[in-house]
Amino acid sequence: MRIIKSIRRDEGSIILFGIGLSVAGLMIATVSINVASLWVTRNVLDGIADGAALSAAQAVDADAIYRNGLGANLRLNESLARTRVNEYVSNAKVRSQVQQFSVKSVTVSGTAVTVTVQARPRTAFGYLMPISTPVVISAAKAINKVR
Repeated sequence: MRIIKSIRRDEGSIILFGIGLSVAGLMIATVSINVASLWVTRNVLDGIADGAALSAAQAVDADAIYRNGLGANLRLNESLARTRVNEYVSNAKVRSQVQQFSVKSVTVSGTAVTVTVQARPRTAFGYLMPISTPVVISAAKAINKVR
């Protein structure tokens, strides 16, 4: 008899537990989907940065070769490297792959070029983070060597 009375007092508590569990599950799913979209954006930007850096590493300073000859290191032309990066970005149709894409910097130092790019990820539940939208940044370095 006492067991039946205690069961009657617990009516409805399982519904509250189920609602709480459902809310927690939805929150975990939302966070994991947003993290996954950050990861995908980072991988896309890594590929873009790699391609842009390799394209810029082909911007050899031809005037220096004609003046000094072909040595062990090919010096890169900074303005031509920037042009190559911009051409790569436009030919690869990067802006259709990520939102608010921009080339943050192109740094040429002798035979090496470093390209840094950034974009905002397409988060499925981005409206849950209205205050600060994350920015994903990726960098790649390419070195032009003569063997």
